[in-house]
Amino acid sequence: MMNRLKEDFAAFPGGDEAGFLDPDIRDFFDELFRSRRLARSDVIREANISRTYGYQIMDGTRVGKRDYYLAIAFAMGLDLKTAQRMLAVTATGSLHPLIKRDAAIIFALNHGYDTTKVYWFLTELGLPPLHTGVEAA
Repeated sequence: MMNRLKEDFAAFPGGDEAGFLDPDIRDFFDELFRSRRLARSDVIREANISRTYGYQIMDGTRVGKRDYYLAIAFAMGLDLKTAQRMLAVTATGSLHPLIKRDAAIIFALNHGYDTTKVYWFLTELGLPPLHTGVEAA
Protein backbone atom coordinates (compact mmCIF):
# COMPACT_ATOMS: atom_id res chain seq x y z
CA MET A 1 0.00 0.00 0.00
CA MET A 2 2.81 2.42 0.87
CA ASN A 3 4.32 2.02 -2.61
CA ARG A 4 0.96 2.75 -4.27
CA LEU A 5 0.66 5.96 -2.29
CA LYS A 6 3.96 7.17 -3.77
CA GLU A 7 2.55 7.00 -7.31
CA ASP A 8 0.48 9.67 -9.06
CA PHE A 9 -3.17 10.42 -8.28
CA ALA A 10 -4.51 7.97 -10.89
CA ALA A 11 -2.95 5.12 -8.91
CA PHE A 12 -4.72 6.10 -5.67
CA PRO A 13 -6.67 3.07 -4.39
CA GLY A 14 -10.47 3.21 -4.61
CA GLY A 15 -12.70 3.65 -1.58
CA ASP A 16 -13.54 -0.04 -1.28
CA GLU A 17 -9.91 -1.17 -1.57
CA ALA A 18 -9.17 -4.12 0.71
CA GLY A 19 -5.88 -2.53 1.83
CA PHE A 20 -7.54 0.06 4.06
CA LEU A 21 -8.42 -0.49 7.72
CA ASP A 22 -12.10 -0.61 8.58
CA PRO A 23 -12.63 2.44 10.80
CA ASP A 24 -15.71 0.93 12.46
CA ILE A 25 -14.64 0.35 16.05
CA ARG A 26 -17.58 -1.91 16.85
CA ASP A 27 -16.85 -4.22 13.90
CA PHE A 28 -13.17 -4.31 14.83
CA PHE A 29 -13.88 -5.36 18.42
CA ASP A 30 -16.64 -7.80 17.40
CA GLU A 31 -14.20 -9.63 15.11
CA LEU A 32 -11.44 -9.53 17.73
CA PHE A 33 -13.67 -11.04 20.42
CA ARG A 34 -15.07 -13.62 18.01
CA SER A 35 -11.63 -14.73 16.79
CA ARG A 36 -10.13 -14.88 20.30
CA ARG A 37 -13.20 -16.41 21.93
CA LEU A 38 -13.11 -13.96 24.81
CA ALA A 39 -15.95 -12.38 26.76
CA ARG A 40 -16.10 -8.59 26.88
CA SER A 41 -16.93 -8.64 30.58
CA ASP A 42 -13.79 -10.66 31.36
CA VAL A 43 -11.58 -8.34 29.31
CA ILE A 44 -13.08 -5.21 30.88
CA ARG A 45 -12.54 -6.66 34.36
CA GLU A 46 -8.94 -7.67 33.57
CA ALA A 47 -8.25 -4.24 32.01
CA ASN A 48 -9.54 -2.59 35.21
CA ILE A 49 -11.88 -0.29 33.29
CA SER A 50 -15.32 0.81 34.44
CA ARG A 51 -17.85 -1.73 33.12
CA THR A 52 -20.18 0.75 31.43
CA TYR A 53 -17.36 2.81 30.00
CA GLY A 54 -15.56 -0.30 28.72
CA TYR A 55 -18.62 -1.42 26.78
CA GLN A 56 -19.13 2.08 25.39
CA ILE A 57 -15.59 2.50 24.08
CA MET A 58 -15.65 -0.95 22.50
CA ASP A 59 -18.92 -0.33 20.69
CA GLY A 60 -17.82 3.13 19.56
CA THR A 61 -20.44 5.19 21.41
CA ARG A 62 -17.67 6.89 23.42
CA VAL A 63 -14.04 7.54 22.62
CA GLY A 64 -11.56 6.18 25.11
CA LYS A 65 -8.11 7.41 25.94
CA ARG A 66 -5.12 5.63 24.42
CA ASP A 67 -4.22 3.98 27.74
CA TYR A 68 -7.70 2.41 27.97
CA TYR A 69 -7.21 0.68 24.62
CA LEU A 70 -3.72 -0.41 25.64
CA ALA A 71 -5.13 -1.89 28.85
CA ILE A 72 -7.67 -3.76 26.73
CA ALA A 73 -4.85 -4.99 24.46
CA PHE A 74 -2.98 -6.42 27.47
CA ALA A 75 -6.17 -7.89 28.94
CA MET A 76 -6.81 -9.65 25.62
CA GLY A 77 -3.22 -10.82 25.27
CA LEU A 78 -2.79 -9.08 21.92
CA ASP A 79 0.46 -9.08 20.00
CA LEU A 80 2.11 -5.82 18.94
CA LYS A 81 0.72 -5.85 15.39
CA THR A 82 -2.88 -6.26 16.55
CA ALA A 83 -2.46 -3.69 19.33
CA GLN A 84 -1.07 -1.19 16.79
CA ARG A 85 -4.04 -1.92 14.53
CA MET A 86 -6.39 -1.28 17.47
CA LEU A 87 -4.72 2.08 18.09
CA ALA A 88 -5.09 2.94 14.39
CA VAL A 89 -8.77 1.97 14.23
CA THR A 90 -9.51 3.93 17.42
CA ALA A 91 -7.44 6.88 16.13
CA THR A 92 -5.50 7.13 19.39
CA GLY A 93 -1.94 7.12 18.02
CA SER A 94 0.42 4.24 17.40
CA LEU A 95 3.23 3.20 19.70
CA HIS A 96 6.60 4.69 18.78
CA PRO A 97 9.81 2.84 19.73
CA LEU A 98 11.79 6.05 20.33
CA ILE A 99 9.44 7.21 23.10
CA LYS A 100 10.57 5.52 26.31
CA ARG A 101 7.12 4.67 27.70
CA ASP A 102 5.94 3.45 24.28
CA ALA A 103 9.12 1.37 23.94
CA ALA A 104 8.41 -0.25 27.33
CA ILE A 105 4.83 -1.00 26.25
CA ILE A 106 6.08 -2.47 22.96
CA PHE A 107 8.51 -4.65 24.95
CA ALA A 108 5.68 -5.79 27.25
CA LEU A 109 3.41 -6.62 24.30
CA ASN A 110 6.19 -8.54 22.57
CA HIS A 111 6.79 -10.55 25.75
CA GLY A 112 3.14 -11.34 26.49
CA TYR A 113 2.83 -9.36 29.72
CA ASP A 114 -0.57 -9.25 31.39
CA THR A 115 -2.08 -6.11 32.92
CA THR A 116 -0.54 -6.68 36.34
CA LYS A 117 2.93 -7.40 35.02
CA VAL A 118 2.89 -4.34 32.72
CA TYR A 119 1.83 -2.17 35.69
CA TRP A 120 4.83 -3.30 37.73
CA PHE A 121 7.17 -3.16 34.74
CA LEU A 122 6.30 0.47 33.95
CA THR A 123 6.45 1.44 37.62
CA GLU A 124 9.84 -0.23 38.03
CA LEU A 125 11.14 1.82 35.08
CA GLY A 126 9.85 5.02 36.71
CA LEU A 127 7.23 5.44 33.98
CA PRO A 128 3.54 6.18 34.50
CA PRO A 129 1.46 3.00 34.51
CA LEU A 130 -1.51 2.65 32.17
CA HIS A 131 -4.28 4.93 33.38
CA THR A 132 -7.69 3.28 33.17
CA GLY A 133 -9.75 5.72 35.21
CA VAL A 134 -9.86 3.29 38.14
CA GLU A 135 -7.41 3.47 41.02
CA ALA A 136 -5.03 0.54 41.26
CA ALA A 137 -5.48 -1.68 44.29
